[in-house]
Amino acid sequence: MALITGCGRGIGLAMARAMASAGCAVAVQDIELDVAEAEAEKLRSEGGKAVALGGDISDVTLPRNLVEQTRRQFSGLHILINNAAIQADRRWTEYTVEQIDHEWRANLIGPFLLCQEVAAGFRAQQWGRIINMGSVQGRSGNPGMLPYSMSKAGLENLTKALARDMARDGVTVNMISPGWFNTWRNRGDFASVEEMAQKGRWVPMGRIGQPSDAAGLALLLCSEAGSYITGQNIYVDGGITSR
Repeated sequence: MALITGCGRGIGLAMARAMASAGCAVAVQDIELDVAEAEAEKLRSEGGKAVALGGDISDVTLPRNLVEQTRRQFSGLHILINNAAIQADRRWTEYTVEQIDHEWRANLIGPFLLCQEVAAGFRAQQWGRIINMGSVQGRSGNPGMLPYSMSKAGLENLTKALARDMARDGVTVNMISPGWFNTWRNRGDFASVEEMAQKGRWVPMGRIGQPSDAAGLALLLCSEAGSYITGQNIYVDGGITSR
């Protein structure tokens, strides 16, 4: 049983579909409940088990509600993927305190609280998988998305701390950090095939990532095959961070 936040589209949706295809029941959470409901229905029509959950992850009261709903729907919870995030694009000198707080509540505090909510249950069952979604920007920084890149750096620290704390309880905690991906969120950047090809030249592999490129890694980390991998930040970026 898996709870995946922000998975109505993009990488999160690809992970939800991969999990469902592997036989995992999935709680499809998205800020747009109608989008989550439509995707959950598709998964069910394909033979999977899925429910839809809504809510804004920047609302600090939401994590407890999401975990309780998932456990009630599936009679348990084994996997948490913190995928939901806010990514504003403005010069760092123009951010207000309220805008910074909003991004950090969604990108860092929300995942922190969700990890708190699942911790006791994961420890009790002596099995659990937590994946936090990072970004190459958490490593390199971005003056146009500074609160976002700072939150991802903080999320890596959370990942490593929880991995050490929960390792002997059968719980792994890892981070997946994508590079340039062709997703709904980035639709403005990839307005044409030509622009995608141009930006692809920044990537050693010569192409932009597709949502499915990150789904296989999520499956590995959530399986028994990944049981000895914890505390890692794995970049899925076509080689950008190899430079």
